[in-house]
Amino acid sequence: METEIWESDPFTAKKQDRLATFNSDYRFQKNDEVYIHQGQRTVKVRIIDVRVHLHDGGRLTREVLAIKL
Repeated sequence: METEIWESDPFTAKKQDRLATFNSDYRFQKNDEVYIHQGQRTVKVRIIDVRVHLHDGGRLTREVLAIKL
């Protein structure tokens, strides 16, 4: 499934910066901790919300909202 991880405001759960985009069948859950490796930089985030979208034609995408730790 096409997945985007977004940095989120911890108080309003509004998307801010996109941290990663990839395809995965992993089932993200609230409070999962994820390490995002980007070159020499590693960002640790905690999942606060998962939003699944069903598009025309049956295509599924999801937005994972996370806060940096």
